[in-house]
Amino acid sequence: SIETPDKANAMLQAGFNLQMQDNDPDYAAMLMGNYILGGGALKSRLADRIRQKEGLSYGVGSRFQASSQDKAGTWTAFAIFNPTNTAKVEAALMEEIQKALKDGFNAEELQSARTSWLQGQAQSRAQDRELAGKLAGNLNIGRTLAFQADLEQKVSALTLDQVNAALRKYLDPARISIVKAGDFAKAAAK
Repeated sequence: SIETPDKANAMLQAGFNLQMQDNDPDYAAMLMGNYILGGGALKSRLADRIRQKEGLSYGVGSRFQASSQDKAGTWTAFAIFNPTNTAKVEAALMEEIQKALKDGFNAEELQSARTSWLQGQAQSRAQDRELAGKLAGNLNIGRTLAFQADLEQKVSALTLDQVNAALRKYLDPARISIVKAGDFAKAAAK
């Protein structure tokens, strides 16, 4: 916990490192698991609970990344909130993670996430800057857009069991470190 006096908002960052590369057999499933949990911007488990339902956060989400060159992945989550809501935001974040691990996701969530993610990939390729960046990055690691096409096929073919299994295999709440910054002293004084 880091005191930042006179700041109106507080920030929470949570995360941990995991052993995964973007060509790992579980990569596509973990990508979709994270997308459902918090990667889908305003339509995700974390956003639905913490922002929409409970109104505790101005912005909340999660991110999953895996290196294209090393078994070096990260899972992170964030929330921006009023410092008076710190305990509630942290508790809701951990509860939603535990719920996802215990109960898994449902078919509707997977289909919605898959459709949204695939549309985002197509839109990204339609932008010259994004496409040029992807091509340049692929040159550096000896790939073509065939790698991206293969990933999109894997995402399209994912089963709900694969997504739930990957999330349970890699998302470990005991390994999550949480850092909060805000004017907690002022919030406690209220």
